[in-house]
Amino acid sequence: MQTANPALTSLFMKEFEWCKVSAGESVAILTESESRWQYVQAAQSAAAAMGGRAFQVLLPSSSPAQSEIPSIDRGNASSIVLDDYPEVTGLLKSVDFIVDLSLDGLIHSQQRGEILKSGTRTLLIKEPPDALERLLPTDERCWRIDRAVERLSRAEQMTVTSEAGTDLRVNLRGGIVKGAYGFCDKPGTSATWATCAVVAYPATDEVDGNVVLACGDIVFPFYRYVESPVTLRFKGGFVDEIIGDGLDAELLRDYYGRWGDRNAYGISHVGWGMHEKALWDALTFYGRNEAAGVDGRSFEGNFLISTGPNYAAGRHSRCHFDLPMRHCNISVDNEPVVVAGKLVERA
Repeated sequence: MQTANPALTSLFMKEFEWCKVSAGESVAILTESESRWQYVQAAQSAAAAMGGRAFQVLLPSSSPAQSEIPSIDRGNASSIVLDDYPEVTGLLKSVDFIVDLSLDGLIHSQQRGEILKSGTRTLLIKEPPDALERLLPTDERCWRIDRAVERLSRAEQMTVTSEAGTDLRVNLRGGIVKGAYGFCDKPGTSATWATCAVVAYPATDEVDGNVVLACGDIVFPFYRYVESPVTLRFKGGFVDEIIGDGLDAELLRDYYGRWGDRNAYGISHVGWGMHEKALWDALTFYGRNEAAGVDGRSFEGNFLISTGPNYAAGRHSRCHFDLPMRHCNISVDNEPVVVAGKLVERA
C-alpha cells in the first residue's frame, strides 16, 4: 500500500486549515481512476490528522460525450464525471467538505450548483506541489481581495484599453462579483487551490468593443501563448467576429465553431489577477497534464476575460475560454485599478 508523503501531507494541512476543516467533519475525496494517487494519500492523511472523517469516492475516468472534440475537451469547461452517477451527487450533497481531485473538476459541472446549495464546501486541487506551496493564501492577500471585491461590487462600468488596440466597455450593473481566494471556508462555497483574482459576471448584454489578444497573452484551454494578433469584436455581449490572419485566430474560429452553440461566444466574466507570486510564464515550466493554469489566470495585473457559461446572465455552455492578457489598462467607473498590467495599489 502506498503511503503519504509527509511533506505533502503537511502542505495539505496548511491549505485545509484555511478551509476550516475541523474535527468530526465529513470529508469526501472525489477521484477518478487517473487522479494523482499522491494527492489522494496526502488529502486523506491531512484530513485525518485534523480530526476529519475522510473517505475516498473513486469513479471511472470518463470520455467526453462529444466525440468530434475528443481530446481538447478534457480539462475544459465541464466535468462529466458525475453525469451517470446521481447517487454520488446525493452523497456529496450530504458531506461537509469535498476535496475535488477529479480530472476536470466540478467547477462547471451541471451538479455543482445543487451540491453547493446543500452547504458543502468544495476545493479543487490541480497544480503541482511546488506551485501549491508557492501560491498558498496569506492574510494580507485576502484583505486585498476583499477590498477589490468591495470596489467591483459597487461599480457600474468597467473599461479596458491597451496599446495593442483593446477598447472594451462592460456594464456591471446587476452583475455577480466574486473573489477567488484559493480556499473555501464558508458553507456552500467553492475554490481552486492557489487561484487569486477578482471577477464580475455581467448580468446584461451591454458588453461592447474590441479585445485584442497580443503576443504573450494566454488562451485556455489551449494552454498556449498567443503569437499573432487576434481581435475579438464584442457586440451586445457576444463575440461577433474573430479577426486575424494567423494560426491563433484560426484555432479560435475553429474551436468556437465546433460547438454549434451561440452561448459559447457570450461574455462569461471579466476581472484581474491579484497574486504577486503567480508566474505569467508558468506554461513553459509545467506541462498541460501537470497543471490547470492557475498561475496564468492569477498573475498580478492581468486582465482576465472569459467567454461561455455566465451564471448572472443565466447562460450555460460547455465551451469556456479563459484569456489572461498582459499590459492592459483597467478602469472601474473611470478610476484606474490596473495600468499597463500593473496594479495601481495593493491595498
